[in-house]
Amino acid sequence: MDLIIEVKDAAGTPISGADVAVVVSGDRKTGKTDGKGQVVLRPLPNVLFTVEATHPLYLEEEVDVIPPNGGGSFVWGNPVCTVTPPATVIVHLSRIRPAPLFPISDAEMKQRDSFNPKAVFTWKDNAGNPTNRYLGIFNNEEIFVRVNHPLLPAKPTEGWGRKPDKIEPGDPGRLNHSKPIKIEPNREGNLIWLEWGIGDKSPRLLVAVWVPRWRGTTPSKLDFVIFFSPNTAIPEKFPARKEEYPYMAWKIGDRLVQPYPGLGHRYLFREKWLVYQLLAAKRQAVVVFPVQPYGNWGPFADAAGLSRLLAEVTHFLHRMGYTSGGQSSRDEDRAPVPPQFRFNRIHQPPPTVRRVVIGGFSAGVGPIADMLPTTFGQKMDDTRFNINGIDGHTLFGADVAPFLNAWKEVWDHDAPSYIRSRLDKDLPGWLQRDSQRMARCYQTDDTGSKGWIETTPLIKFTSGPTLKPTNGLIAAERHAEDRCSLVYFGSGYLKHTTSNPAIFPMFWGEKDDHQAVTTVTFGHAALLSGLAKF
Repeated sequence: MDLIIEVKDAAGTPISGADVAVVVSGDRKTGKTDGKGQVVLRPLPNVLFTVEATHPLYLEEEVDVIPPNGGGSFVWGNPVCTVTPPATVIVHLSRIRPAPLFPISDAEMKQRDSFNPKAVFTWKDNAGNPTNRYLGIFNNEEIFVRVNHPLLPAKPTEGWGRKPDKIEPGDPGRLNHSKPIKIEPNREGNLIWLEWGIGDKSPRLLVAVWVPRWRGTTPSKLDFVIFFSPNTAIPEKFPARKEEYPYMAWKIGDRLVQPYPGLGHRYLFREKWLVYQLLAAKRQAVVVFPVQPYGNWGPFADAAGLSRLLAEVTHFLHRMGYTSGGQSSRDEDRAPVPPQFRFNRIHQPPPTVRRVVIGGFSAGVGPIADMLPTTFGQKMDDTRFNINGIDGHTLFGADVAPFLNAWKEVWDHDAPSYIRSRLDKDLPGWLQRDSQRMARCYQTDDTGSKGWIETTPLIKFTSGPTLKPTNGLIAAERHAEDRCSLVYFGSGYLKHTTSNPAIFPMFWGEKDDHQAVTTVTFGHAALLSGLAKF
């Protein structure tokens, strides 16, 4: 019986032209996969054998396989490979990997001028030992306030109220909320910086991923929240392999700052508090934060691209053991380290994608609006991502069907008027195509949204009256909890002066209402979402 080797990408598409070797007791047979991604090199061995697969545009993989002798089942050592009786080994290759690391001490930060480390900074401790802790993420324990539903009190006061931990009836604060609680992301999950794109001529795209720690069980399905920030507003550096993106470090005062990784750190853990809000809402999801080179989202803004990205991220998590169910550690998170050993066993396949939420702030809602009309069978069509005659869809895209079937929620955090008009045009149709879909839209006066709730066609997806404060402050909200939310904050509703206790998130201290909105509305959307609870 011949041994059949199949090589596929993370999304399950066959890879032709992959170099394959099968090694049995030192005897090595080699060949290349055909147009179906298959190759036959030798009969099925009756002893342990190793399969190696490489391709210049993918990460290499290998797997040890122990065939059954006189009955039983195959066992193998790599969780992203599969052995299918009677004699087929399937090897999945990926195009995503951990971002390289550059350990640096506080003293070096002060001494060095601007330079490109071609890696993400990690911290060296005072003894000069690498810690594998990403520099400047600030995801430590904080006392944090979670908003409640509905958002608006009948008679709002200032901040979180004078006594946020007691929530007195006459002093509810500016938003309905629960008592402050301790939130500690660095012990509830792991931040991972990933680099998407393999090969000397391949664009490299930077992605931040925050992964919750599943304890005790292996998840068979994953929920994802993809979040888009506005354009990076740094002079155009595209394609992504250009010098400054994504690791360039600039000297600001006596510190070195990496603007692109820093953007992810600020959104996830400080300025927008996305992970804190998700944990406060008791929702469990992998948070994916793409960091674009200026001016073009590329595959990030294409449904086929996001379908591939989630397949790549899921593959990575399974390969590295994050979905093993054994993450019982309460230690501070670290940059990923490859598994030191693997067990030969019958490995379960990677989890499937159960639910996808796509959210964005300001102009970051634009890519979402662009994807709303996506239809089944649509492919990524961006020739800038073609490499060596291989089209961009093959390298950065995937079948949109799994993604469209899992994409259930849109979270709009204060889209500007020109993007909001596109939401009004296409979001109702997107909702109508699936009764389980949800939309959460939050707008401020800063984006010209006064009166928007009464005029948007999305109002038909809400029910009940429009709720407004009764004490003269301007804001409004209208909901159908399982379907749609429309919220408006008038000028100065979020951004205001208060002497009340400073407990995070301090939305009132932001530059304006527009910058303040996501610091609280992300948590409200999570609270009403269909994401897994914990």
